[in-house]
This record gives sequence, C-alpha cells and structure tokens, in this order.
Amino acid sequence: MLVADLVGRIEAGVSTLAGRTETAAELSELIRRKALPQASPFAFVLPLGLHAHGRGEAGAGAFIQAVDEAFAVILFARASGDITGGKALPGIDALVWAVIEAICGWGPDDAIGVFHLRRGQLLSAEAGAVIYQLDFGLQQQVRIVA
Repeated sequence: MLVADLVGRIEAGVSTLAGRTETAAELSELIRRKALPQASPFAFVLPLGLHAHGRGEAGAGAFIQAVDEAFAVILFARASGDITGGKALPGIDALVWAVIEAICGWGPDDAIGVFHLRRGQLLSAEAGAVIYQLDFGLQQQVRIVA
C-alpha cells in the first residue's frame, strides 16, 4: 500500500512525473524485454524491505523495535542525440531534488515517523539515458505484546 501512496505523492508533487510513475511490475517487464521507458522523464517506485535499528527491547510482556521500511525511486531521463547520456545530468539533478522535496517529511497518518532520504546514487549514464536511484526510509515500529 505504501508503494501506491508514494506513486501518488510523486505524481502530485512532481508535475513532470505525473502519469509517468510506475511500480516494480512495470520495471520488471521492461527488464524482461531489455527495453527502456518510452517517455522521459520516468520513475519507478520499489519496496526494498526492512532495516532494523538495534536489537529491540523486551520487558513486561512486550517487545519493541524500531525499523525503517525502505523504498527506492528509480529515475530515468533520456538525453536526445547524446550517446553518453551526459546532457541529461543537469535535468536529472533538478528531478532528484523535486522528488526529495515531494517525499521527505511526509508520512502516512498511521506511521510513527515521516519519510527521510537514505541515499542517492547514479546507476547509469550511457546509451543516451541517465538512471538515478533514490532510497527513502519510513520509521515504523514492531510492537508485540504477549
């Protein structure tokens, strides 16, 4: 459900990605076909899993542990007529910051915390395209009462 919320948040906050933000299933299909998105820019939102903070605390019949639920936003931009993709780098930088501003500081009503940036990295700048990955975390809590 959080993937759909993030897609909505990105499309509402970054006008160039409205109608151009998809999930892991669509990315998987492109990879299977060895294809790139036809539209540019484009984004994919992927769940990355859970990252625990420490070992948690147990006592008085309860167990509590803080965890980050992690997500990636993969950004894709074409550089028309540029085989290296270098011409797309200035545009991808603006797109990166627009996505960060759309996500960081926001969280679902039932979450303990809000989304924060974990890291960003350039994945590829070749074949006339730039691919950049942003990783975000949302603090959650494991709470088990016996």
